[in-house]
Amino acid sequence: MVKKTEEASVPSIVLDKEDTFYNEEDDPDYTLDSTGASFEDEEAETELESEISNTNDEEVSSVSTEFETLDKKHLGQLDIRQRSENPSTADLILETHRNFKKFIHKHEVPRKVFHVSIGFITLYLYTINVQTPQLVRPLLAGFLGVGSLDLLRFRSDKFNRLYCKAVGFLMREKEINTYNGVIWYLLGLYLVFVTQKKDIAVMAVLLLSWSDTAASTFGRMFGHLTPKIFKKKSLAGSLAACLTGVASSYLFYGYFVPQYPEVNLYSDFAWNPSKSYLNIHTLSILSGLVASVSEALVVFDWDDNFTIPVFSSCFLWVVIKLSAKT
Repeated sequence: MVKKTEEASVPSIVLDKEDTFYNEEDDPDYTLDSTGASFEDEEAETELESEISNTNDEEVSSVSTEFETLDKKHLGQLDIRQRSENPSTADLILETHRNFKKFIHKHEVPRKVFHVSIGFITLYLYTINVQTPQLVRPLLAGFLGVGSLDLLRFRSDKFNRLYCKAVGFLMREKEINTYNGVIWYLLGLYLVFVTQKKDIAVMAVLLLSWSDTAASTFGRMFGHLTPKIFKKKSLAGSLAACLTGVASSYLFYGYFVPQYPEVNLYSDFAWNPSKSYLNIHTLSILSGLVASVSEALVVFDWDDNFTIPVFSSCFLWVVIKLSAKT
């Protein structure tokens, strides 16, 4: 018999499915390995097994029972929550998510609605003849404003708590003590609107707003059923991004462009059907491929709110440029 230790280091929290959180890092769109278990779960399981090996016979029995009842997903979630750099602020934001845990924390409905709405707002601005140069200053002002708020909340725990309480329903856990994703959203669009023609700029917004949301939604739902095609992306998510990109191109080039001729100047467009080998069908298919590739690429762990509009606009420009009639 092993001598009884003073106190076993055993997790005292038994997680119930209805009271646990959906861990954004435990996303089947990018964290599952080939066995179907997440990397976070394996880490937590190893740690708990180590705790079991250090206890006496009586404690082993109780710990083993608890270990078997814990869902692997929940082990990963517990580990994430315990590693928070600022527990007081993290508790505040988690409390906000806890009130609507499935609606906000798991499915991120408010965040996705906001994300998708940007595409509709962009199309509305297009119909009232708002030109891309007119949006450059507001985008830059928004970037500087939100960035300043982030710098302020990093230096003031009190302000950070108030900030999280106000807009926490639009945030993810990892954004509590790191830069808000809105900053990268605004910076990416600013660069696109400064460097690209009107049609490419509009398409970049639509691919960011709609294709990215589709990839995230379907990746989380079905990503574990399909192979991974990149380090953190599933085939299900990429297919959803591609199909949404095709639909977005048809909607813009096939409906809005001919429906509002008074706001169309082909001198402001990169794609002119009379001067290109691409028809709308080919262009739309290529736009879908551009959307899926841009969404799937992971470069230095940069925020995809920045990489998707930048990459998609560059890829579209190359496609249209190479297909232009000489």
